[in-house]
Amino acid sequence: MRNAARAMVALLFLAFALHVLQAQSVSECAVGGTANVLAPWYCSQINQATANIWAKWEPIGFIAITLAFLLAALIFMIGTAFKNEKIRNFGIGEIYEAAATTLIVVFFMLLSAVLFGIIPAFITGPVNPYDTSLSYISSTISATQGAIKSMYNVILVDSYYGSIVLSVSFGPSASAIKQVLSGLTSLINPLASQITSFFIVPAQVLSDLLLDGLLALYAEFYMILFFMYIAIPLFLIPGIIFRAIFPLRSIGGMLIAVAISFYFIMPMLFSVAFYFTNTGIIQEVSSVAATITSNGQGSQAESNAASPTSPLVTDISELQSTMGAYFLSILFYPALILAMTYYSMEVIADFIGGVAKRTGRMRLI
Repeated sequence: MRNAARAMVALLFLAFALHVLQAQSVSECAVGGTANVLAPWYCSQINQATANIWAKWEPIGFIAITLAFLLAALIFMIGTAFKNEKIRNFGIGEIYEAAATTLIVVFFMLLSAVLFGIIPAFITGPVNPYDTSLSYISSTISATQGAIKSMYNVILVDSYYGSIVLSVSFGPSASAIKQVLSGLTSLINPLASQITSFFIVPAQVLSDLLLDGLLALYAEFYMILFFMYIAIPLFLIPGIIFRAIFPLRSIGGMLIAVAISFYFIMPMLFSVAFYFTNTGIIQEVSSVAATITSNGQGSQAESNAASPTSPLVTDISELQSTMGAYFLSILFYPALILAMTYYSMEVIADFIGGVAKRTGRMRLI
């Protein structure tokens, strides 16, 4: 009875802590709250959406936590009754685990305010990481599409003029006439080979590279959107509930780690990376695309691509010089961000007891 009374006191204390932490998380977005001052976008968007989603699942979470405490108290009392120190210590450990799950349940709103609102505010200012990263990716997509479209239009014009030939069919004995007509064809279209070598081939290669970059940008864009919408309802909330159930605790910890890493850390890293690297690249690519469109109008499409120093050839060379920074921004940095996100997920999962590192791989424990 004494142990049961202690368990009830512990439950009451946790209930009190629950209300205190809830009040604290709400006060962060109240008038004058830290999150409301440093990250007003968070309080007007993410905080409300998260609260609405969690309100639907809160009863289930409370039931799961209550069952976890009851089961832990039962194990503790059995160990005490049979004077089995191992079972008793296991019950105490389960009480701690249930308490930790309770703190995670309540702490989420405050954690969201701190990690997703306050901490990014010190790095990028009062800027929405999702708006920042998605806007820069969208701008890069638009600039890439503009460059591909500009080169494609000029390639079509030059290829059309370069394909004009004079062809007349004669008998097998008219070889001399054929040679004369071949010379006339060269006179009709004297710049075809130069345009092909200096502009069309390099422009086609760059267009193929930019198409690959465009696919990577769309993949990053929709990956961020995907986790923005499904991280909380599909990973975080089931993870919290699973963590309260002893056989499913490892899965729950892993799901919580996935939600925190891909919902908090990944968009923040993307926003920082694109904020500091993409602005200049977008301007350069857009400027070159506008110049290619201007120099590829009408008859200038041929005359401006006929020599190594022609305007269109110079434009292609300038665009080619930006490809290093372009692919560094859309391939290397995102790959580094994903690696850091994965590592953060592994560390968080290991910290909360969901996943541990074994022989260099992630395994459930």
